[in-house]
Amino acid sequence: MKRRVVSWVLLGAVVANGATLRVTPEPVREIDRFRLLGSNVGVFYKAREAFDADVQFYLRELNPTYLRIPGGSWSDRYVWNGNGVYDGNKIDLSKLVNGHWQVDYSDYQPGFCLEDSHGNPYHWHGDLDVAALHAFVKDKGAEEIVTVNMGTGTPEMAAEWVRWANIKMGFGVKYWEIGNELEGSWEVGHIQRDGTQMSGELYAQKFIAFARAMKAVDPTIKIGGPVTANLRAQFLEATLRDAGEWLDFVSIHTYPVKGHLDTPEEIIQQAFVLEKPMQRYRDLIEMYQPARKDEIEIAITEWNSKVQEDRTTGDLLSGLWNAAFIGEMFTHQVDFATHWDLLTVTEEGGHGLFQFVGRCLPKAQYWGLYLWSKHMGNQLLETELKGVEQVYAYATRDAERLYVMLINVDRENAAVVDFAEPTLGLSGGGRMVTLSHREYFWDPYAHQPKWSRKPFEQDFRMDGTLEVPPYSVRVFELPLKGARFRSESAEELADEPFEIMLPERAPVDERIEGWVLLRNDPADPKVERQVDRAGLSVCGAAKLDVDSVSLQEAAGRFFLTPTGAGTVTVEAKAGDVVVKQAVEIEELQERTEIIWQFEERASDWGVRSDYAVMADDTVKPNQRVAAVEIDGLKKEMAVFSIPESVEKKRIHGVVVELGASADFQASGQDVAVRVVLQSTSNHWVELGSVRVDEMVGGWKSVAFKLPNTKLQKAMGSAYAVYFQLYQNGNESAPVSGRLFVDNLGFMFK
Repeated sequence: MKRRVVSWVLLGAVVANGATLRVTPEPVREIDRFRLLGSNVGVFYKAREAFDADVQFYLRELNPTYLRIPGGSWSDRYVWNGNGVYDGNKIDLSKLVNGHWQVDYSDYQPGFCLEDSHGNPYHWHGDLDVAALHAFVKDKGAEEIVTVNMGTGTPEMAAEWVRWANIKMGFGVKYWEIGNELEGSWEVGHIQRDGTQMSGELYAQKFIAFARAMKAVDPTIKIGGPVTANLRAQFLEATLRDAGEWLDFVSIHTYPVKGHLDTPEEIIQQAFVLEKPMQRYRDLIEMYQPARKDEIEIAITEWNSKVQEDRTTGDLLSGLWNAAFIGEMFTHQVDFATHWDLLTVTEEGGHGLFQFVGRCLPKAQYWGLYLWSKHMGNQLLETELKGVEQVYAYATRDAERLYVMLINVDRENAAVVDFAEPTLGLSGGGRMVTLSHREYFWDPYAHQPKWSRKPFEQDFRMDGTLEVPPYSVRVFELPLKGARFRSESAEELADEPFEIMLPERAPVDERIEGWVLLRNDPADPKVERQVDRAGLSVCGAAKLDVDSVSLQEAAGRFFLTPTGAGTVTVEAKAGDVVVKQAVEIEELQERTEIIWQFEERASDWGVRSDYAVMADDTVKPNQRVAAVEIDGLKKEMAVFSIPESVEKKRIHGVVVELGASADFQASGQDVAVRVVLQSTSNHWVELGSVRVDEMVGGWKSVAFKLPNTKLQKAMGSAYAVYFQLYQNGNESAPVSGRLFVDNLGFMFK
C-alpha cells in the first residue's frame, strides 16, 4: 500500500526556551570553502577500491581542492621511486648503502616501503604507487599536497620527486610537506640512525636542507612543516626560529577527542579547540617572520575527531562533528585542510569517508563534508546563538542565498530557534537540508552503515523560527529577494514494518544497546508516518531504561541491563503492530590461555623488535624462553602479532612472565617494561608496567587487565602485544643486558 505525501511537520519533544539566533549581514571572512574539504589518499589502498566507480562519483561530488599523498606515516617510510632497486618482485639489497637506497632517478618505477630508519625494506608491496596517486588526484580536478620522506629519506630523494612531478610530468604540484609527525615515537625516523631522537632544532636543520634542494629544482613551490601530530605543535617554534625563511605554510594535525570521552556532548565539544592554538601559531609567525606574517599560511593536513578508530568514527555523530569542525576551521582562519582519510576501515569504524558494504557507501563523515560542499557559501557571517544547549550554529552567504547550519547533538529533543533575520532582504521561503538517522544509520553490531543516503532536501516557509530535529545537522537555504527558489517534487514510498536491532548474544555484565528502526525508506520525512513512537517491554532477566522510543527520526535507541543469564526478549508495540527480538545473555566466565610458550623456533613466534630476539634455554630448566638482547633504549622491545586463531573480542587482559639477566645494567633506577595491547581502533591500550630492578636475576609473573570496560570493544580488532622498554628522567642513559619473556597469553571473558 502507498502512503500519501503530506507537508512535513516535526512532532514530539522540542526545546525552545527563548532560544534566539542572530546573524550579522556583513561577511567576517571569505575563502574558497573547497580548500577546507580535502582528504588524504594512501599508497597502501587497494586499487580496486580507490578506483571504484562510486568512490570516483562521490569524491567528484565533494569537489575538494586538495588531496594529500602518499599517506600519513607511510610518507616517512616510502621510497617514492624504485628504479634500479625494486623491479616489482624483489629488491636489490646491494643498493642499500649507509642506510640509504641508491635509486636511479633517470627513469621511474613504483616505489617500496621501509621497516626502520636504517633503510631495511618492509616486505609489503601494494598495487598503488605515486604515479597512480598523482593520476587519481588529477582525475578529480584536485591538486596534490605531497609529503616527502624525511624519516628515512634524503634531500636528494625529495628534490627528485619535485623534478619528476613538476618538470618531467608537468603535474604542477604547489604544496609540499617535509616529513610527517616526526616528534612522535611511533614515526619511523623519530629515532635517528645514531640512536638520537628527533628534536625541533634537528628537524629545522633537516628542513632547511630539504627545502633548499627542492626549491633549487622548482622555486615556485610552497613548502610546509613541521607536520606535527597535534595542536601543541611541538616543533613549530624551532622551525620558525631556525628555518622560518624557508617555511611557506605551517602544517598541523589534530585528532582532539580523547579516548575516555564518551557522550555526544563531550565529543562535540572537542570540535571547538582551534581558537587558542591558531592564535598561538599566528603570534609565533609574527615573532619570527614579521615581514611574512600575511604570507605564511596555516594548514591542517590531517584531522579527524579521534585517533581511536572506534564506533564514533562510523556513527552519525562523526558527521555532526565534521560539520562543526569545518565551521571552526572557517571561523579561525585555517587556510586549507585535508581530512584523514578516504578509505581506512577497522572492525569498529575507521577514519575513512567510505566503506564497502557490497558496494561503496559514504559514511557519516562524508556527509558532514558534503553539506559544506553543496549547501554552504564562501562568505562567513558572525552568528550569536543564545538560550539553547547542545545546538551550534554557522552562517554563510553568497550572491543569492543566506545559509544557516544548525547542529543538534541532543538525542531526544528537537530545537526551535527564533531567527532574527539579518537585513539582507530574504524572500520568505527556502529549502532545508537534513542529515539525521533518517538519512544515515550505523549498525553497531555489523559495524557498517545500515543505510546511507544523501541529506534530505525539502521546501519550507519562514515563520520566524528555525527547527532542527534531534541528533542531526540541518542547513537552511534562504534565498535573497529576486533569487531563484529551488524546489523538488516529493516521491511516494511503500509502507513497511519496523524492526528491533539487538546482538545475538551478550555477556551478563554488559549494558546492551538496542534500536527500534523504521524499515521503510527513512530518508524521506515528507511521508506521513503512522508510527511516531513504539512502546517497549521485556521478558527475561533484564531491565529496560525506557518504556518507549520515538521513531520521529526513524531510529529510537534503548538500553538493556541484564540481571542474570538466559534468553531475554524485547517487544516493541505501536498500535496493532508488535515486533519481538531475543538476545542470549551469557554467564561471565574468565579464563587464561597461554599463547606463546616459546618452545617453537623463534621465526614462528610472530615477533618483531628493534633488538636481537632469540630463544634461550639456559635460564629455565629444560625450557626455552624468548630473550631480548638490550643495547640501549629503542622504540620496540618486542611486538608479538596476535594469531588469527585467538578469539580477540574476548580478550580482557595479558598474562606474562618477565625476567632480566643478573648482569642487567642501567644507569638510572626507573627502567621498566611497559605492556600495551594494540588494536586498529585503539593503537595504544596501556595495561601496566614492571620495573626491571624487581626482576634482575629472576622472574616476575604479572596479569594486567584492561583499565576500563569501555576498551573491551576495541579488542575485537586487536593485533599485537607490545612490550616497550622505557626510562624516566634520562632516556639516553646506557642500558644493557638481557630481558626474558615467557608464558605470554591472555585473560578472556
